[in-house]
Amino acid sequence: MAPPHQFQSHGSEALRRRLSSVVSAKRPNVAGFASLTPMWAGIAGTVVNNGTSFEVAISVHDSVYNTNFASALVPYDATEPNAQSEAIEKHVISTICKFSTEHLCKFLGAGVTLSLLKEVRAILIRQLRR
Repeated sequence: MAPPHQFQSHGSEALRRRLSSVVSAKRPNVAGFASLTPMWAGIAGTVVNNGTSFEVAISVHDSVYNTNFASALVPYDATEPNAQSEAIEKHVISTICKFSTEHLCKFLGAGVTLSLLKEVRAILIRQLRR
């Protein structure tokens, strides 16, 4: 098990200023004609720490190179699978949305491992909606 790891890169402030009509710390107000960088994600997850945590790792890459990586531990209780599924799903979706907003990129697709898919069956449907 790897220790939790946050994304290392940060969105360009110069790019935000150029593309937005109002610079905001929360969210850039990007003009409608601005192009977003296409990116893809690889998402993996498995139960760790004797069944007390669920490690989720997200790798972000363009069509050629891995550009960033993050992992986090989500508390896990096997006796409540629906609550666990929802917590893991929320973590993954919020992490991807936050990265997309900060880096002005759009995710075109994501690969999900079978171990994560077994725990969170609705994750693919949720990702397709966004």
